[in-house]
Amino acid sequence: MPSKKSREGLFRAADAQKLVRIERRPKHAGRLDGLVVQVGAKWALMARVVDGGYFDGFVAFRVKDVKRVTDDESVAATFAQTLSDWPPVCSDLLDLDSTVGVLNGLGHSGQLLGIQQERERDSLWIGILDEIIGRFVYFHGVRPDATWHPESLGYRLRSITAVEIGRRYFAALSVIAGEGPERDRD
Repeated sequence: MPSKKSREGLFRAADAQKLVRIERRPKHAGRLDGLVVQVGAKWALMARVVDGGYFDGFVAFRVKDVKRVTDDESVAATFAQTLSDWPPVCSDLLDLDSTVGVLNGLGHSGQLLGIQQERERDSLWIGILDEIIGRFVYFHGVRPDATWHPESLGYRLRSITAVEIGRRYFAALSVIAGEGPERDRD
């Protein structure tokens, strides 16, 4: 359960429309930098920025993992506000009350999405959402060399700590890998 202070920090960041830094509890979770766009009961959505303040997609992360929310006072925070696409906007309001809602909301477009799992070291699995069955999500994964896995891969919903979409790296993978593998649809 997130602390009351952490949850309030997320809402304050969303209202202020300023860049923040979020530290998370999972042992191997990296820091997230960006603009909090939306906060739900279990998940929050952030427009992520990379070095220099450039927008690099969206990341949904579990609210319960938030350890600390601090203002980003770097030059990136000031520079980001000068960009023509500031502030970044997510076109759809997402269901941030469940992992299934996050995956369906971000994965409905057919573009590449990435998932992180709590017990893995700085790992990101990237693919196209296939289906959600019971307690598992399945998607066709693409490898770092831009080749597709031949079958859908399944991941336990409760182990997912972050879901990403729209990153520049994903765009590069899409160009090289092409459309996902043909799937049998009965």
